[in-house]
Amino acid sequence: MLWWLFKARKPPEMNALEKINKSNLLVDASYHLTLWEQRLILAALSQIKSKTKISKEVTISVMDYAELMQVDIKNAHRELYQSVEKLYDRSVVIKHENKVEEFRWIQRKALYHKGEAKISFSWSDDVLAYISELNGRFTSYRLADVAQLKTSYAIRIYELIIRFNKTSVRWIDLVDFKKLLKLDDKYPLFKDLNKRVIKPAIKEINASSNLLVHYSTQKKGRNISRLYFDFEEKKQLQIEL
Repeated sequence: MLWWLFKARKPPEMNALEKINKSNLLVDASYHLTLWEQRLILAALSQIKSKTKISKEVTISVMDYAELMQVDIKNAHRELYQSVEKLYDRSVVIKHENKVEEFRWIQRKALYHKGEAKISFSWSDDVLAYISELNGRFTSYRLADVAQLKTSYAIRIYELIIRFNKTSVRWIDLVDFKKLLKLDDKYPLFKDLNKRVIKPAIKEINASSNLLVHYSTQKKGRNISRLYFDFEEKKQLQIEL
């Protein structure tokens, strides 16, 4: 019985080796995904190694998802199947200097493997260009560092700031920040945006990721115009076993 448990489950520390790699353009894209949809994307991206060509088709089992996202099997099954059902309807908007493009995350509806507790889907050709063969200008971080985040806003803000890990500082215009999180028409008052989105997300990142983040604001006239984030990596305690 013990042999089966060790064979079926990877050691927890193995999850820390899984990396997420995205083009900086995709990190700074405008989109909205639910927490479960974010987790599905992250689990799929963790299978990709930087500077390598990947297959369009992704297959994820409930067991692998549970290991990667550190959830129990029952919740993993529900999250995986419900998130992939909606993912086909989600799009991403990338702004270039001379154009704006919008495209789907996946090319077609997901395939369900009957009796095998796993799903398969195909990346869209457009997304594929921003997640494979990344030779420069991409953001990389460990899946384990965001696996415990419980809101989609926390994951998005984590990505937006970790992109600047070389300087540990990022300024974002408030208008751009709301566009990136697909909040253009929500929270016209900054105090509401701060209370419902920014402050809870930063609190969550500080509690459940590898970063300690501080933020402040800059005004233009009477109104908040820019957000300032500075961050550092938490010091890891070395425990001798």
